[in-house]
Amino acid sequence: MPSHHTLLAVSLIPALYACTPSQEKTSGAAPVQELAPVTAITLADPMAPFARMMPGEWKTTVHADTSMFDTWYWGPGQHSMRVMTDGSAASGDPWRELRVLYWHPGRKKVCVLGLNPFARSLFEGTITFDGKTAEALIDMHQTGARRALKSRWTFDGPDRYHDELLEATGPADYAPLAAWDRVRVAPSTTPRTRAAAALPKPSEYLKALEPLLGRMWETPGQTTAKTTSATTVESSLTWTSGDALPMQTTFEYVPYADGIYARVLAPSKNGEPRHLLDVYLFHHTGTSALRCLALSEGGGVYEGDAILLDGRALQLDLKGYEGDRVVPYVVQLDFESVAMVRQRVWSTDDAGRTLVLDVRHRSQELKNDELR
Repeated sequence: MPSHHTLLAVSLIPALYACTPSQEKTSGAAPVQELAPVTAITLADPMAPFARMMPGEWKTTVHADTSMFDTWYWGPGQHSMRVMTDGSAASGDPWRELRVLYWHPGRKKVCVLGLNPFARSLFEGTITFDGKTAEALIDMHQTGARRALKSRWTFDGPDRYHDELLEATGPADYAPLAAWDRVRVAPSTTPRTRAAAALPKPSEYLKALEPLLGRMWETPGQTTAKTTSATTVESSLTWTSGDALPMQTTFEYVPYADGIYARVLAPSKNGEPRHLLDVYLFHHTGTSALRCLALSEGGGVYEGDAILLDGRALQLDLKGYEGDRVVPYVVQLDFESVAMVRQRVWSTDDAGRTLVLDVRHRSQELKNDELR
């Protein structure tokens, strides 16, 4: 019996499509592509309790003259949240931190990924939250060390919570390590940004990806010689020869935390762009691998390692969790010029590889006020 088939087109210049078995293919032309509809958030959704973290910023005073500010953003389809931290550490040094919380359909848990500057910290784990209290179990990888941590949140009203961090001292014992009080405040009207010249560049681990930064990467709408409409997905956007709309991908380097965040948007007929995909690229301090985590509008989670091929291509070996399905993909990016990248995606199984996408992405430089 045919089932809805979701294929991944995710890379450093990513896009996520959903296509159905009934769509036709014409020799020399790409298949008609349909974008999956946004999945509505309900109270049964494990990400729903995190909605209380918005709007505004959460201020933490770490010293008499230094503070940090957490800002929360919904990810595509509201299946994930991105947390950006900006401010100063107790030492007065600048601090940026990136955290991602997302529902993992394979693990059936809300997972956590984070990067911060202290000893190249990378943390990963799971979190439970009932809207009043939260508890996270975390593996922290730092330069030369691995630590087992637990985080607890306890809310005191709608705009204040106590955040306690504990470290394992035995198989089931944890000792207090640090604690903070976080208070919701109105967003600053003045961006807390520093001069571009003062910000660090990507580390040696991300150096190969630096050409992607500061540009808008645009993918032309897919065309086909024959339009098919045998299967219609409600609220979806179909790209055909008469409706060739581009997707746009931007890349943001998170200084100090040393990670890259990419966001893929597509136009919609109501003028409001659709948030299709979030992609996170980072060096894993524990495994020394370049890692990729991609989160789709439809709730898919794609994760795996990336390797550089002959200096002009990048390959990602990803495992995709699409509902109850687990599908492996290989993504290859060929850097054909400073402004053009070819992207191919294969699904893999025991029979070998099946090419499911072959597109090119063209870039244009962005002005400083266009970077978000």
